[in-house]
Amino acid sequence: INCLFDITERKRAEAAAIRLAAVVQSSHDAIVAKTLNGIITDWNKGAEHMFGYKPKEIIGKSILTLIPKDRQSEEEEILRKVRSGESLDHYETVRRRKDGKLFDVSLTISPIKGPTGEIVGVSKIARDITKQKQTEQRLAEQARLLNLTSDGIIVRDHRDRIVYWNRGAEEMY
Repeated sequence: INCLFDITERKRAEAAAIRLAAVVQSSHDAIVAKTLNGIITDWNKGAEHMFGYKPKEIIGKSILTLIPKDRQSEEEEILRKVRSGESLDHYETVRRRKDGKLFDVSLTISPIKGPTGEIVGVSKIARDITKQKQTEQRLAEQARLLNLTSDGIIVRDHRDRIVYWNRGAEEMY
């Protein structure tokens, strides 16, 4: 007796899963999965680099380990939204590394759905935006200083369009 089964689709699905796992592991962004109760279940290399924890140190622990005490109420709100099927894009907040250092992050948070569509967990992608925030602060400070002078200062772009003028220029013109 001979039984033959076509396993082509299963092999394709396995190959796709392997490729997806490789993409997740090679991402520079932190990619973390957690339960609906906030327990970390998956942790990629980007998360290890960003937060300083090895997978064996953090998997099974609460996501609150990464959240400063004064921001832990954010997590309750995030989980509430995800449980209702919502996603959050570019949610800017602060997180804590293993060494205790705080840093700015942008989070993309999505529900993970099971085979029948029920929400079974949470996917979180974190990007370190500390340098971007520092640049924004420096630019805001420079703009504040430019507004302190009574001299008229006008900035034009390459098309000769005015992109900035200070209070002195406003009074002058």
